[in-house]
Amino acid sequence: MKDTASISSATPVPPAWKVWVKTSRPFTLTASISPVLVGTAIAGYEGTFHIFTFLVTLLSCLFLQIGTNYFNEYFDYRYGLDHEGSLGASTVIFRREMTAAQVLGGAIISFVIATLLGIVLIFLVGPAIILFGLGGMLVAYFYSAKPFKFASRGLGDILVYIAMGFLMTWGSYYVQIQHWSWQAFAASVPVGFLVTAILNMNNVRDYQDDLAVDKKTLPVRFGLQFGQRYHAVLLIGSYVTATIFALTGLLPIYSLAVWLTFPLAFNNVRSILTAKDRKAFIVGIKRTSLLHFQFSVVLALAVVVATLITTHV
Repeated sequence: MKDTASISSATPVPPAWKVWVKTSRPFTLTASISPVLVGTAIAGYEGTFHIFTFLVTLLSCLFLQIGTNYFNEYFDYRYGLDHEGSLGASTVIFRREMTAAQVLGGAIISFVIATLLGIVLIFLVGPAIILFGLGGMLVAYFYSAKPFKFASRGLGDILVYIAMGFLMTWGSYYVQIQHWSWQAFAASVPVGFLVTAILNMNNVRDYQDDLAVDKKTLPVRFGLQFGQRYHAVLLIGSYVTATIFALTGLLPIYSLAVWLTFPLAFNNVRSILTAKDRKAFIVGIKRTSLLHFQFSVVLALAVVVATLITTHV
């Protein structure tokens, strides 16, 4: 019988680049792409679109989220919130695929790149962008880090809504047109609900692990059943708010096209409300991420269609 060392040595070691990519959690990055697409589409609807500004904004948001993911991995390890069997973690540190210093370094490098891209936006748009960038970085860092540890205090949901719903959507609009827009705000609401639903689904999945380490996410504070029902409210709320804004003229009437994605949301809600084990919640995270992206793409395309029709009328 082989000893543990032999078994360990026989385990194939993935290429370093794959480990770095995995730790960045690439399947979550659509959460940054979606609000940028929607906010930029609203700016185009109001008559302005600069492709270079759009690309810089998109890359900046992506690296900000990648840095956040690395920081989350690092601080959850450092504070003892994760272990080798944690479903929500990449566990690269525990399996010695990366050192803690490398994960921290990945976070810092990502933030440096996001900062450099932010400086480009400052030259393109103006110094007001500093507030967006600084606010986003502070939320991203202290989401997991002391002294605030927002995620461990049950404040992750509201901060994710603000940062990846409101700020990223309206910010993507603002870099194109430098003024307030109720339309961009309206578009940010359903996008924010859905990105918050992704986080909540993660918290529902990790309920037992978080409860064991006293990580006070909303499901830990109010119970697993609350997390399941809260998920349904967020998903349904995204369609309700999009409909209200479309019917009242805050969004183009073509925005009602988001209902094309409702069957995905309905199946998602039904499966989560009746789920009895963690496997359903793992699937739920992927389905919610996909729904968020598809909903946002349809909304952005609907706004683009409205723009083209308005232009040719």
